[in-house]
Amino acid sequence: MPEVEIPMWFVSFCTALLAAFFGSLLAIKKFKKEKIWSEKYKAYQDVLSALEAMLLWANETYCHQKMIPTKGTQGIEGGNWPSFSEARRVIAKTTRVGSLLLPTEVIDELEALESDLWNENFRTDDERYYYPNTHEESEAIAEHADNVEKLIKPRLKAIIQHAKKDLG
Repeated sequence: MPEVEIPMWFVSFCTALLAAFFGSLLAIKKFKKEKIWSEKYKAYQDVLSALEAMLLWANETYCHQKMIPTKGTQGIEGGNWPSFSEARRVIAKTTRVGSLLLPTEVIDELEALESDLWNENFRTDDERYYYPNTHEESEAIAEHADNVEKLIKPRLKAIIQHAKKDLG
């Protein structure tokens, strides 16, 4: 049986083709990994910004009701801070669709926060209904703001820890 000699140009062509194929596989894998990391970072950034805006609202509202000087950001429209309701919307949206990117622990924290904030709002609205335009209403609003801050702070710390692990 005669021995068939493979031309050198064919060997070079096949080697270059294989190298290009594996190089493109590695590049696509790296691109996907970086894209997912970028999307996670954006999701965490949105959640943390929303929680910070809610904390700012709680602090400003509490100080305003107690006549304590504040940073002066309450009531500023068109600023960089989303309103409390917009921040709640970001949290609610993230609990629904964020599970595509964020770990279950973060989603669980956000769902628990949503539930606690719902209960706190219900409690406060009930108190304000019975004491409209009185000192007691002002105290109820201040207590509400303080309770909101107490609900958010530990969850903010927990989510930051999860973000560090997830993005690190």
